[in-house]
Amino acid sequence: MASRIGIGVLLLCLLGPGLWLLHRHFAAGEETSFLRWEEPRAVHAGEALYRAHCAACHGVPGVSDPVMQAGAREPPPPHDESGHTWQHPDFALFQLIRDGVAVANCDPVDPQRMPMFRDVLDDAELVAVLSYIKSRWPAHIRAEHDKVNVMYAPYNRAVAKLIDAAD
Repeated sequence: MASRIGIGVLLLCLLGPGLWLLHRHFAAGEETSFLRWEEPRAVHAGEALYRAHCAACHGVPGVSDPVMQAGAREPPPPHDESGHTWQHPDFALFQLIRDGVAVANCDPVDPQRMPMFRDVLDDAELVAVLSYIKSRWPAHIRAEHDKVNVMYAPYNRAVAKLIDAAD
């Protein structure tokens, strides 16, 4: 009987820290996203910026379709659930808009593809645009995007710190 109790205590001693680490990892409550899609001010600002800088190519989610640009190989993706925007983590979307597809994807510069907006929009405005886009997705697509962000949380947190430092 004493040996069973000893084995039980030993297992708890070994299992306890592992369970605590798992709980800490999954229940840390740390943000995995830096988008503000639930904040009306950010979404409203993002909508205005999106319509001014993005809608001519990508269309307006739920209103108009992307427009094939002259000389382009393919139309830009729509930013609704039918597109693939939600399949990318926040940091990658931020980099793609800020630095353009050539830098983000290590492609040769192609003026017919996604240009860089680094000198057009500041970091907070880029976050607002992405927040607007995410606010337009159905709940199940936002949930899928959240899962992508969990996988890339360290990168999202690093970019969020850089954005905060720049403000």
